[in-house]
Amino acid sequence: MRWISMQSSFRKQYQVMERSQGRYEKGKWIDGEEISRTILASVQPLNQTEMDKLVAAMQGRHIQSAVKVYTDEKLTVAGENEHNGTVILFDDERYEVVGRASYQSGVINHYRYMARRVK
Repeated sequence: MRWISMQSSFRKQYQVMERSQGRYEKGKWIDGEEISRTILASVQPLNQTEMDKLVAAMQGRHIQSAVKVYTDEKLTVAGENEHNGTVILFDDERYEVVGRASYQSGVINHYRYMARRVK
């Protein structure tokens, strides 16, 4: 009998992009290089309650579409440091990670992210 990990049984491969650290050059900001990699994740649309909470957290900014992402990978959240948030490709659209919840109970450790669609 073959055992399949519950952590990855509903996860698929998704492409994510992260930027290396940017820098100032002669007083002008230069964005870091975009680095692409693949992660295992489950991506699902937000329900209305989750969308309302996200809009409130984003201080009323218009959000066209948003998703929740479950993965074992620790991703960068927008505004968390000197980098932009990790971007995940889902349905041929780019979604920037804007929130993180960590579930590290020792049972099924994972992260839950909120990501909003960006251009």
